[in-house]
Amino acid sequence: MINIGLKPEYIATVGGVGITNTFVTSLLVSLLLIVFSLIFALKGGKGKNIIIKSISVLLFEFLNLTDSVTGDRKLSKKILPLIATFFIFIVTANLLALIPGFLGSFYIKTSAGQIPLLRSPNSDLTTTVALAIFSVIAIQFFSLQSLGLKNYIGRFLNFTNPIKFILGFFEMLSEGVKILSFSFRLFGNIFAGEVLLLVIAFLVPYIIPLPFMILEVFVGVIQAFIFAILTLTFIRTSTIQNLESEKTNK
Repeated sequence: MINIGLKPEYIATVGGVGITNTFVTSLLVSLLLIVFSLIFALKGGKGKNIIIKSISVLLFEFLNLTDSVTGDRKLSKKILPLIATFFIFIVTANLLALIPGFLGSFYIKTSAGQIPLLRSPNSDLTTTVALAIFSVIAIQFFSLQSLGLKNYIGRFLNFTNPIKFILGFFEMLSEGVKILSFSFRLFGNIFAGEVLLLVIAFLVPYIIPLPFMILEVFVGVIQAFIFAILTLTFIRTSTIQNLESEKTNK
């Protein structure tokens, strides 16, 4: 029998704070990425290891992609660490859950019964909401940095005429909607994929789940890419709006 729930399961309590299995997996992913980052930094990105080379190529291609969107290498270098971090964290979390023996293989006994020790972080809405909030804050930061405080506030509060005031209100509303859009898109796709794999593996445990796992690898990479590229696009759109606003004011 399989147990599927929207909420992550609490596996422990530390100082009165509940620790979920998705949080444990997030820590595992973060630790893994920190180790690879340290190795990459020590090697200077020039190691012969295939993983080091792959990371170097990935970062180079991401820089080119960022350049193609921003058209400004200086801005691209500022944005790249954020965009690359989003992509690498999300794709690692998504793919780690697909490794045979990971999802639904380790359990811990609690008063509520057997609970899986590990679960994909992006199948937890709190994780995707946190990523979305951080993304929107970053968009506002680059927008504020590009325009300055006065013109940045003018995007949302413009009293020169009623139409601009209404447009400013919708602009403010759209920034909040981005959080919902980012978080629910990522959560919905990853949670649905996790449920599908669990059901298929329960009904037909051998061979049949393989094509679905390959599909989920594709979905996991695409969802990470979409999250990163949308953040990049919104930052660039905000910067363009700022530049146009400055020209109009002049």
